[in-house]
Amino acid sequence: MATKAKKKVRKKKNSLLMIAVSFAIFLILSVIGGYFALLYAGDRMITENEQKLKDLKAEPTVIYDKNGNEMTSLIREKNRHYKPINEMPKVLINAFLTVEDQRFYEHKGIDMIRIGGAIINDIKKGSLAEGGSTITQQLARTVFLTMDQTFWRKTKEMSIAIGLERRYSKDQILEMYLNRVYLGEGEFGVEDAANYYLGKSVSDPNFTAADAATLAAIPKSPTYYSPFNYPDRAKERRDTILRLMMEEGILTKEQKEQEQAKPLPTEPTETAGASLKKGYRAFFDHMVDEAEARYGVTEEELYRGGWEVHTTFDPQLQDAMVEQYANAKNFPKDGAKRGVESAMIVVDAKNGGIAGMIGGRNYAAKGFNYATDMQRQPGSSFKPLAVYAPAIDYDSKWGSNSSLSNKRQSFNGYEPRNYNNRYSDSVSMNRALIDSLNVPAVWLLNEIGVKTGLDYLNKFGIDLAPEDRNLAIALGGLSKGTSPLKMAQAYTAFPNGGLMSEAHSITKLTNKSVGIDRVYEVKQTQVLKPESAWEVHSMLERAVQEGTGKAARISGRHVAGKTGTTQSIVGGSDVNKDAWFVGYTPEYVGAVWMGFDPEDKQHLMRQGSSLTAQMFSKVLADGLKGVKSGDFVKPGGVQEEEKPEETTESPIQLAADMTLDNGKLKAVLSWIGGSPDYTYDVYRILPNGERQQIASGLKEMVFVDELDSTTPYKYMVVPRNAEGQEEAPSKVVEINSTQLENLLNAGENADHSTDGSNPSDHGDENSEGQPSDSGNGDNGYQNGQDQGNSGNHSNPGDSPSPPPDIVNPGQGQSGTPSQGIELPPPPADQGGQNPDSNGTNG
Repeated sequence: MATKAKKKVRKKKNSLLMIAVSFAIFLILSVIGGYFALLYAGDRMITENEQKLKDLKAEPTVIYDKNGNEMTSLIREKNRHYKPINEMPKVLINAFLTVEDQRFYEHKGIDMIRIGGAIINDIKKGSLAEGGSTITQQLARTVFLTMDQTFWRKTKEMSIAIGLERRYSKDQILEMYLNRVYLGEGEFGVEDAANYYLGKSVSDPNFTAADAATLAAIPKSPTYYSPFNYPDRAKERRDTILRLMMEEGILTKEQKEQEQAKPLPTEPTETAGASLKKGYRAFFDHMVDEAEARYGVTEEELYRGGWEVHTTFDPQLQDAMVEQYANAKNFPKDGAKRGVESAMIVVDAKNGGIAGMIGGRNYAAKGFNYATDMQRQPGSSFKPLAVYAPAIDYDSKWGSNSSLSNKRQSFNGYEPRNYNNRYSDSVSMNRALIDSLNVPAVWLLNEIGVKTGLDYLNKFGIDLAPEDRNLAIALGGLSKGTSPLKMAQAYTAFPNGGLMSEAHSITKLTNKSVGIDRVYEVKQTQVLKPESAWEVHSMLERAVQEGTGKAARISGRHVAGKTGTTQSIVGGSDVNKDAWFVGYTPEYVGAVWMGFDPEDKQHLMRQGSSLTAQMFSKVLADGLKGVKSGDFVKPGGVQEEEKPEETTESPIQLAADMTLDNGKLKAVLSWIGGSPDYTYDVYRILPNGERQQIASGLKEMVFVDELDSTTPYKYMVVPRNAEGQEEAPSKVVEINSTQLENLLNAGENADHSTDGSNPSDHGDENSEGQPSDSGNGDNGYQNGQDQGNSGNHSNPGDSPSPPPDIVNPGQGQSGTPSQGIELPPPPADQGGQNPDSNGTNG
């Protein structure tokens, strides 16, 4: 029995051994078969497409506008200058080999050592940052394959690389690679790129190691390492390559240091790939970025040709932008060394398609785009997004006719001010938005809770920082800010029944030769109920018809929107840091921004959002010429409630404040409620009731009357229309001497103030400020009011700086703010701000 059992065990072992041997043979045959299959597949692809190695000729990539007309084409029929390898300097070849493939002359197309090293580095970094492709693989990919990041594409790339190594010598492969490598701006090959970036041939006697390293730095990311657009990045990578060349023994330490000290080229010496009309570049660059981010089609692929890109671009609108931005009269005065910067973007009101954009007054190709990349405080243009829409949508008790508090008050130390320094027990939401009053907006946000405002802003696609959890967001006071693109995208919800449309520039992208056909699917988010969106829209339309946005009106067209300004942290109360207008017609939503970047004492903007509103009006008026005027369409099922008639005692609301300036008494008159085409006559009302005209034909909405006595005058303003006819006059108002008394008392008490315990009166007539970076959290600026912080004021010496958009009227001794009286500045067209600005009127 034992012998029989042993035989069974031996037989079982032999069977297992046979299975193992058979499996091993199968694996070996599979590997050998797979290898030969790779060789066969690679050889076949090379044979079928060998002409591609000899010529870059391809169908051009054509970019179409929204009407189906050609906007531009990207074509590279072949290298303009094909450079044989024996005419290339050794230093150029070494620079590329050093950074792209140090073992090029040792491997057979695939470098397993490099691949292994890349995997190890990826594991260490926890990312897929390292690439293992050899120069031969890169040539295989760029000539024969699309850029789809798939396993089979990588397998094909490796099989073609092996086939190339079997067919061609190393020098032939390197020559083909160096004549086809993509170096940005539509430049293929080192010779074309050297002429474009350096203004010289690679065989020029003056071609240096620094030149070679500059070119070798580009292929990893042609946009990111462009010496023209990002010189700091390009120099860092160039110098790294020079260091590696020293480590490889190609350069001495002295040579490396000499080459690193050489400057980069600063501007192209010839026209780059795409031939674009002036002013189209910002849109084009954004479209190229979107092609890669959304569809995986790189700039290199587009320039290699064969694509059709259908866009949302409206050439008539863009041409209108270009024309208006070329007119310096549309902007505030230049500073000492540079002008005010500005950006504008317009998107389709229904689907979010970007019709046009200006990335800056001096936008450079692939440079910083103020329309999409900028982050600046939006001022009062933020109120509909952060306060009014959330309140109406969140709780049915709030509506455009709701009564809001308009009392001068403190919210745990945060004291917003109305631009005209006038207050009342209450005001309707409608009137608060139309006249851009600050106190009601902050009061309402406090009622609904900061968290509610933040939740809705998130729905609107605007992400804020944790430090923005405070009431200042009601007035657009953000720690970082937002962009015109984000603001325009958010505002699409108001004319669209609460549906916010994603901004995009490409509608369709195809390449017939590789069988790619990708169509954009409109992405919309329901951020508001239809009835809520319509109610906010109705208020925004009135803000343009009769409020702070009147400069945005377009003859014969419906317009809605909101102005916004933020106050300077460098200049006085008559200086703006940012000016905005965000608005829309039934066809398009547009956002315009202006401001110095950076702002300093030599670069101060004394005009406000009237100019941004005017820019919107001019661009849209020209851009929509020939387009039938449309109407805003009320969402189905929305029924407008009967609105009680708002009682306004006079269309002109006048304020008269007495102050002391250089020892002289002055009456500062300011008023609101007029029409852009009005002029104004100003009258003193003498004690006997007689009217005495002291000014006539004023376009400004402010006047300072120097007083030669303490006679208790009263004042009245009479508007005249464009035909010179008198309109309804303002009420007769008495001089308010409270501010003068405060000023005198403050000066009298300044020497006696020792504890700094009085609440800080920041004197901002329309504070839209962000929380101060240096402020104490207890002062109410940096903490959300829904968290119930104490609002205690700081002690002398610890008094925080006022928020950037809060006017500091001057400090008394011992840190106690004096009750300084600020003279209202002149209106926007004379250097002032809009009523929604921080501390001024207009």
